[in-house]
Amino acid sequence: MRDRSLLRLFLGLNVALAAAFIAYLYISNNSQPKVVTADFSKATNTVKRSNAPVTVSAVGSNKISTTVALTNAPTLAVASNAPPAPVFTQKKFGWKDVESPEYVKYMSSLRAVGCPEEKVKNIILADINDLFQEKKLQIALQHDQQWWKAQTEYLMANVMQERGHALEEARQALIEKLLGPEVADKQHESLLWNSVQLTGPVLGKLPAQLHNQVQEICADSIQRHQAYFWERANQGQPLNNVEMANLREHTRTELRKILSPIEVEEFVLRYSHNASQLREELRGMDPTPDEFRKVFRATDPLDHQMQMEFGGVEAMSDKQRERYQKDRESAIREALGSQRFQAYALTKDPLYRQAQMTALQYGAPTAILPIYEMAKLSETKRQKILRDATLTPQQRIEALNALNVEQQRSVQQIVNDSAVRR
Repeated sequence: MRDRSLLRLFLGLNVALAAAFIAYLYISNNSQPKVVTADFSKATNTVKRSNAPVTVSAVGSNKISTTVALTNAPTLAVASNAPPAPVFTQKKFGWKDVESPEYVKYMSSLRAVGCPEEKVKNIILADINDLFQEKKLQIALQHDQQWWKAQTEYLMANVMQERGHALEEARQALIEKLLGPEVADKQHESLLWNSVQLTGPVLGKLPAQLHNQVQEICADSIQRHQAYFWERANQGQPLNNVEMANLREHTRTELRKILSPIEVEEFVLRYSHNASQLREELRGMDPTPDEFRKVFRATDPLDHQMQMEFGGVEAMSDKQRERYQKDRESAIREALGSQRFQAYALTKDPLYRQAQMTALQYGAPTAILPIYEMAKLSETKRQKILRDATLTPQQRIEALNALNVEQQRSVQQIVNDSAVRR
């Protein structure tokens, strides 16, 4: 009986709580003003004069109606100073787009989304500089030399200087077009080409500041060498090869301070004293770029160290010279391989060099080996004539002259045969 009474009590309490909650929801909904959405799609920036009353209604629980009359109200034009709307695109702009019309829209979009002007300027300048750095590289590649071959002369520096000046003028014009003359005046920079070309894929990519630093180091090096030359000349003294080697090492040291190891190697591979000597040494075997690079890497440390200590092989003792030449020959053999080393060894033979010069004079490079074999046979005959004690001086002269005529005829026949085979 007691349990049944408690159950009824709890049931009544639950019903009372539910009724109170429903009443709360009703009161809350009727005490808040209604929310009305506004459509501004037809709004304009121009207010026109009208003599008709304008009714403004406040919508809510208590409605109020107010009438306002505009009499003789002039037309008001509201000027819009809104910035240009940004143009959104999936395209990523970079230095390749700087000269395109779309790049100007890209600049406007940067400003429209609130990018600070200084940031916009830095982005544009970076893209312009990257563009002209690429153009500078293309010029360096177009005017690159066959640095692995012996040549009578390199491209004159003033040609590169003219191209560099034209490139800088174009860069300044583009900066002025996109950012104005004031910015262009502050961004002027001039590439130096007065000392060395700095062509090719590695040195041609040097940034403008680093490019100029290398040019200045080379200019100082040339000045030091010239000053030393005139100092020794005024003293009536010959040049000291060890001191000359130290001057060259000073230049390398300065370059190592600002260039990477790859850039230093590329520089000495093209412009160093040892590279020039090696080109002449390998002239007869016509090396490929890769072969020249391998041989230079193998011989330059040996040659440079020898020059720093002795100046040249003539200052070494017989034992020192023999060890140096053996080490150098082994390094070249390893760099070239046995087959190509045989071609290199031939270039050491004076008869081969003479045969090579003769064939090139006739424009018949394929005739080098036949002429060389004929020259060796003629040299054997010449030595036999010189050693023949039975000949009188007049007979010896006549025999040597006849041999020379025979040799000339043989060379002509070899060249003719070579031309027919071509």
